[in-house]
Amino acid sequence: MIGINGLGRIGRLLVQRLALEAPERLCALNDPADLQTVVHLLRHDSIHGPSPSPVTGLKKDGNDWLRIAGLELPLFHETDPGSIPFDRLGATLVVEASGRFTGRESAARHLKGGVEHVIISAPSKDADITVIAPVKLDALDLNRHKVISNASCTAHATAPMLQVLEEAFGIETAGMSTVHVVTNDQRLADAPHKDFRRARHAFLSIIPTTSSAFGALHRAMPGLPMGFSGTAVRVPTLSVNLVDITATVKRDVDAASLNQAFLHAAASPRWRGILAIAEPDCVSRDFTGRTESVVMDLQLTRVLGGRFVKVCGWHDNETAYAERLMELVMSISPRNSRPAHR
Repeated sequence: MIGINGLGRIGRLLVQRLALEAPERLCALNDPADLQTVVHLLRHDSIHGPSPSPVTGLKKDGNDWLRIAGLELPLFHETDPGSIPFDRLGATLVVEASGRFTGRESAARHLKGGVEHVIISAPSKDADITVIAPVKLDALDLNRHKVISNASCTAHATAPMLQVLEEAFGIETAGMSTVHVVTNDQRLADAPHKDFRRARHAFLSIIPTTSSAFGALHRAMPGLPMGFSGTAVRVPTLSVNLVDITATVKRDVDAASLNQAFLHAAASPRWRGILAIAEPDCVSRDFTGRTESVVMDLQLTRVLGGRFVKVCGWHDNETAYAERLMELVMSISPRNSRPAHR
């Protein structure tokens, strides 16, 4: 059984998917926001449209409950992971989607009673393991790995691109930049922020900043070149990012050979649903709602001097990441599920 802490953008998408596809595995939710706010934000999504299922709130014995797709779930409003009674309701897996408890120690506060595993829906510097499917999924050992990071949306888009390049041509050096949409960790009017650039109005500037993807990628792909790093540039849009990788590969290639490697990967069972190929002449809006981790834009492929290459891929930073999170949850929960006690 699954409990979810945090009904932000990713948490809400995950709840909606689980309520439709695996309602028997959901047992409880937690978010500090009041019931009316949770219901309203589940019903209405400014980017992805209205909820695919009816959503209502109700009271039972003085407690809040959420009804979605006909499923009724208790909704708690605790701010401390250790105070959420997921274990009493039969949870064996908790998704930590609040964005607040990304460290191993704080996320592990969910591990009590029958709760055996926690998945953090964000990069974590000290989780037991960082997984990016299918790049490092085989390394997951549920006996040893109790607190699991699902990395970031950018990491999930970048990892397949790097893996295809490495396996087809070998990588000597590499860097990445992401053209990234506005997030809630920016200001809608100039106001204090620990990152002075993010303190500026999010929709009036192109804002260079940092990305948590690089640490997650090094943890999930220890074979990356040591100097692999890059930048993030926040732009005034709300959906879909573009990942731009530049690399020096180990043998001479041309653009056609590079593109053929990605075409071959997209057609293979290993990368099905993870890596796809974009239609010609698309823009970011065309990829809203796509569930693949990355959709390669082969028109943007470039080669300079034989071994210096550039490849680019789009990804819906919310839908695609929620899809990978859903797949990870579903791969773990059958192995640790037990009947709920309600």
